[in-house]
Amino acid sequence: MSKLDPESSEARKTISKKIPGYNRYEKQSDRQSTETAIRNYLESRLSSCSDDIKKIQEAALMSQMITTWSDLDRLVSSFSDIRHLIRLTEYGISTFFDSNVIKEFDLSYLYTLEKTIINIISRLDDKITRFDDAIESGMLSDSSRLTNEILDDLSAIRDAWEERRKLISDFQKLGLV
Repeated sequence: MSKLDPESSEARKTISKKIPGYNRYEKQSDRQSTETAIRNYLESRLSSCSDDIKKIQEAALMSQMITTWSDLDRLVSSFSDIRHLIRLTEYGISTFFDSNVIKEFDLSYLYTLEKTIINIISRLDDKITRFDDAIESGMLSDSSRLTNEILDDLSAIRDAWEERRKLISDFQKLGLV
């Protein structure tokens, strides 16, 4: 079994405190429940962010802020896409979840990717609040900038999730069992 570096060990501890049911991947008995816990957490957080964007969208529609409509449509669609990606991720023929022992597998990178995703989602709360404030105060130039920042964060989440998916999918191919 590989030894986690201090940063990754800290990442796992931080994530474990934040996500109910998140244990670890070292033990086979914990892998599936940990996978379920992180998916449920991400789905819930992204759903909450999406709901906040939909409320902002409704307010913009009611206020006839036409210039924000396409930005808000893109955000709603992007949140839906990333939630869909996380919910429907499959790992093909990976033996990651079935292996009794994981040898020489860099779990450090897996924990780091997950912490990265969670940190980005945490930053979204602040950006969505600032977006709402920009709409309320009529600062439409700020709403365009914040739209791009939020879309960049969603893209970073997508990239990290895809890297995580690839890491787990390629487990068997790496010959690590």
